[in-house]
Parts: sequence; C-alpha cells; structure tokens
Amino acid sequence: MKKLATLLLAAGMVVAASAPASAVDTKIDLRYRTSFATGQNFAGDNLEDMRHRMRLGLTMAASENLSAHVQFQINHGNQWGNTHKHGMTDSADKWSNDITARELYMDWTVPGTPVKVRMGRHALGLPAEAFGQNSILGGGYGNREGIVLTAPVTDWLGLTALWTRLGVDGTNLDKNDSDDMYAVAANMKFDGISGAVYAAFATMDGGDYDQNGWNGGFKTTEGDAWWVGGTATISMFDPFVLKLSAAYGEFNATNSGVKNSSGYNIQAKASYKTAFGTPVLGAWYFSGNDKKGRGYMPNAGYFNGTNHFYDGFAALTNSPANTNNTGTWAVQAGIEKVSFLAGLTHDLHVTYMEGTNDKDSGSCAKIDKGIASFQNYLTEEDSLVEISLNNVYMIYKNLAARLELAYIISDLDCKDPSTTKKVLDEDDWYASITFDYKF
Repeated sequence: MKKLATLLLAAGMVVAASAPASAVDTKIDLRYRTSFATGQNFAGDNLEDMRHRMRLGLTMAASENLSAHVQFQINHGNQWGNTHKHGMTDSADKWSNDITARELYMDWTVPGTPVKVRMGRHALGLPAEAFGQNSILGGGYGNREGIVLTAPVTDWLGLTALWTRLGVDGTNLDKNDSDDMYAVAANMKFDGISGAVYAAFATMDGGDYDQNGWNGGFKTTEGDAWWVGGTATISMFDPFVLKLSAAYGEFNATNSGVKNSSGYNIQAKASYKTAFGTPVLGAWYFSGNDKKGRGYMPNAGYFNGTNHFYDGFAALTNSPANTNNTGTWAVQAGIEKVSFLAGLTHDLHVTYMEGTNDKDSGSCAKIDKGIASFQNYLTEEDSLVEISLNNVYMIYKNLAARLELAYIISDLDCKDPSTTKKVLDEDDWYASITFDYKF
C-alpha cells in the first residue's frame, strides 16, 4: 500500500507538470538542504550530525482569483543511517513514512470584492516582530491548518483575520476536544513608516497540542489565553532602519494544578546599510518566571534572535534553546552582508544574554519538565555570550554553500540536572556546512 501511494504521488506530480497551460498554470519550487554538523553542548556531550531535507512545491492557478498549492516535505531532518520509524536504511518502504504534505491550501478571491481567502495548511502567523517571525504565533515554523482573510481598506490600511486549529484530541471522538486561536490585525503603511497592531484569543479544551512555553504544553490543560501586540518599521532615514515590537499575553487555566501566567516582550533592532556591509544593533527583553513559576507569556511562535542559541542558522540541526523564546534579555551587535570576494558574504554577531527567571524558580528543576533537553532555562544568575559567524558562498545561482560557526561562553548556575545527571558548566560550540539548493 505504501509503495502504491508513493507511485500515485509521483504520477500526480508528472501529470500536473505536463498539464496544458491554457487550463492551469503550474509552477514548481524546490529547496533541498544537506547539513554536516559537529560541536559540543553545555553538558560536554559531543555532537556529530548529518541530515537532509527536500521541500517540493506545486502551485496550480486556474486564474488570478483561484489557485491551489501543495508542498511535499521529504525526509524531514532525519539523520543519515537512522533505522527507526522515519529512517531510510531498513527498506524502500520507509520512503513513504518520510513523505508529508507540509503545505496544502487553496487561495481564492470572494467574487465582487477585494477580499482574499487562504484555507488549509500553511505558514500562517501574526505580524513579524523586530527580529523576524512572531513569538506568539510564527509564520515560518510549524505550519498549521487554518483560514486567513485579508482585505485592503484604504491605500494605507489593510485588515487580516485568522482562525487556526492548534490541536485536537483524536482519542476522544465524543467530546472532540480542540485548541483554537482567533486573531485580527490592522496593517498600516505610510511614507517612511509601516507596522501593525493585532489582538488574538485562544481557547484550550484539552486538544493534543504540545508546545513548550505554553506552561509546558496544553495536552492536559484547559483554559484560555489572549494577547495584544504591535510592530513598527521606521525607514524614513534610509539607509538607517529601525524595527520595534512589543506584545503582552495572559494564560488562564480552568483545570486544577495548572498555574496561570502572564508576560510580555519588547524588541528593537537598528541597521545602517553601507558599501562595506550593514552594521546592526539590537536588544530584547522577555519576561520570566517569578518564585511561584509565573511570568511567561504564553506562546507558540518562533524566535531566532541569535544564530545558534535561538536557531537562526540555516543548518538542519536543532539549537540549544530549540526556539524557546521566553525568560531572557539580551543586547546584540554585529555586521551583516560583508563581502571581500564576489559571491561570498559574511555575517558576524556578538550577543550578551541573561535570564529573567527568578533564581529561586529553579533552572535545574525545569529540565525534567520538558522545557529543554539541555540548558535553555536561564535564571537571573545565568548568562551567555554567543559569537557567531555565518559564511555564504554562491557556487551557482541556485546553489549555496553555508559554513556556520558559533561559540557560546556560558556562565550557568545549574549544577545538578535531574535528567542528564551532568553539570551544565561547559561552553557550547558548533560548526556546520550546509549545501542549499533552491529555485
């Protein structure tokens, strides 16, 4: 059956690619990455990792008002030689386990109106913050099913509304418990300044949605959450550009034994484009837990404020923080897009980071609660300095080689992790080379 499904999938792509242009306009996009990485984490464990991933997209447009898109993801980040469920060394049948529809949606325009609708599985999210993505609901990580409506109101104002199903308890068909989020945003653009304000509300009925940062996940949690936020990009003094963002959110549980929580974040990033590169200076503050374990802003987003600790590199290996975006403050300086040779660019960043979680909330105690596989829960007594260098060489127009290097100088207060049984007092270092082919 799996072999038959794979053959049908391949046949469908061939038929779509050869369809008459007069009936449907079909476009293909692709990205294939292979990463080789090595390094060491805070516990002193060595890393050796080789992974690859392909994403193949097909967009089929009947007209400018109606189209459909599917993106297949093949072998999602699997290590070479992995013989488990998603490995590919056991037998040819394992290929079918690694083919998933990462995106599957339809775009259409409401007849007689400028309202555009996108429905299905896609990279929906709230407006991007100063460091990119959105820490509440990000559009570039973890695609979700939902519906998004966009409508222009004036030349400077556009409105967006969305609903997304974060998770559903498939084991309880009678109750059909689910987690849902609803949001609205006003997007504004003037000469020299643009931005957005937004509000979101989520209802949790015990759906099968598990995300670190939402108080350890909502698998067994019922309640609701709400957020408000805003972003701004000031470019009137170009080539100087300033990006600002802020958000506040609360989580309120209705089942016993689960702590309510509320928090906020503030971000700012400035850049100045020159002939030799683009100097950048940025900072952020994410509220952390108090002594009672309350202070996190509920989130399901993605934060890549640094290249390694917060997973801003292009390599497929996970970061130490695994994108957990609460409980830290930082300042960052660097220079981007420096080039001394044609086709070769360099990005250099230095980031100083401290935790905002109360020192008595217990960084060690948090490890066995699923927030981190190794240290990313920083207290007020923990600090890090990350130095990262990202080098990109364009071998061909569509093929890049990326050499990514990072070193994290750690001063962690955690001395007796209950799960790893190791002292987390080592520096973290990382080196990878990734071949990135896309069109």
